[in-house]
Amino acid sequence: MEKDMKRKLIGLCFLALLFSCNEEDKKCEDNFVVSYQRMGDAFEKVYGPRTGSFELKNLGEAIDLFLSEHEGVECKYENQTLKPTNEAKAMRAMLPALRQELAAKGRIIPKVIYGEDNRIQVSQASSQQQEWAKATLAQISPGEWDDQYRFTSKTYGESYRLCSGERFYNELSVANCSGFLVAPDVVVTAGHCVQNMADCNNYKWVIDFKDGALGTSAEKVFSCTEIIDRKLDSDTMADYAVIRLDRQITDRKFFRTRTSGNVAVNTPLVLIGHPSGLPAKVAGGAVVRTNSNDIFFSANTDSFGGNSGSAVINAQTGRVEGILVRGDQDYDIIDGPDGERCRVERVCPIDGCEGEDVTKMTVVTGVPLLVDAQAIKKGFYEDKNFPVASEGLPLNFYTYSYGGYSLGGLKFLDRCGIHFYNDQSPEVWEDFFAGSCKDNQSLDQVIDTFGNLLYL
Repeated sequence: MEKDMKRKLIGLCFLALLFSCNEEDKKCEDNFVVSYQRMGDAFEKVYGPRTGSFELKNLGEAIDLFLSEHEGVECKYENQTLKPTNEAKAMRAMLPALRQELAAKGRIIPKVIYGEDNRIQVSQASSQQQEWAKATLAQISPGEWDDQYRFTSKTYGESYRLCSGERFYNELSVANCSGFLVAPDVVVTAGHCVQNMADCNNYKWVIDFKDGALGTSAEKVFSCTEIIDRKLDSDTMADYAVIRLDRQITDRKFFRTRTSGNVAVNTPLVLIGHPSGLPAKVAGGAVVRTNSNDIFFSANTDSFGGNSGSAVINAQTGRVEGILVRGDQDYDIIDGPDGERCRVERVCPIDGCEGEDVTKMTVVTGVPLLVDAQAIKKGFYEDKNFPVASEGLPLNFYTYSYGGYSLGGLKFLDRCGIHFYNDQSPEVWEDFFAGSCKDNQSLDQVIDTFGNLLYL
């Protein structure tokens, strides 16, 4: 009896030892290694100077997938024992705080569809919206085209691992951010899109990237030469940049922007920009949701990464109310028709999810006021500090020119004259007034009419 017990104990010890050895020497299965490496790859993307919510979401998804399939697993891979569960859980717990930190730095980029997807091609938009789109620019790295300016980028579907059937799947994903003209050579964008002179120098600004374009041309590519003003404030959440281009864009008008007051809640909005790097899309059907903050308001624009810096336009006035800077999450990951996991664009109720944040134009400094009636009249009639010309008059007068038009003025005694003309036909005046210098209404009317030729 005693010998039998000893034999059983020895047998149990041997089995325990064998089981222990097998567990210690257990090799990692292939799907474990793939899932483990995916977490590492996602972490590398997060650990970068331009990290946003897209990269952060990828890391969270990679960790969740790993834990759902391999939680608690320990195994050997390339002579190392891998025990990633606790570390993965710790990183997962950090992600909400990291998201808040990125949001405070203005690096949670705008995303998501609210209600119906209102994005349309520029060619499908109204004539007014097409004019607005002409004043929209794409921030693109020169590495995205060859020496013939043909884009070498991946498609939207490839770049974002979309499920088949998603809208714009086969269009090229090229742009990094969006921007818009506020003067012939001045662009407004998001502050997190141009963080320093390296960003200014390393990216180009391209006009007319629209309607499934496969390339561009040299005359449509502009360089950033100066950061006129910029703010990316983690306390106030202000996020904007005003930059100067290397030359003027003279074949199109530019946006007027709100300079005072607040846009009302429920005001209809139109967004124009480059969602997910795509050719320009026009997205209406949005409204102002809330406007209680001094720096930004919330809207339900259909916007994605790449829309950062887009003009958020008042559909009633055509003025830019603000700059799209951050928002809700982009995509949901599902099991696709072929059994592989893929992304679909996230859809929220029209009044649901977090909403998209828009930096107010009233806090943006550095936007030139090109046609200020008081400054013009002072320069013509008091300071006399504008260049002199004589086109169309036997008398010399002072001129102010922009966008292919010139405004002129001259004072004699108590009388003021003012007129403007197309530079191609200076003898043909578009509008003019000559009379009492006290008639400010008539003087201002000519100046306003001149300004309407420049602004959208």
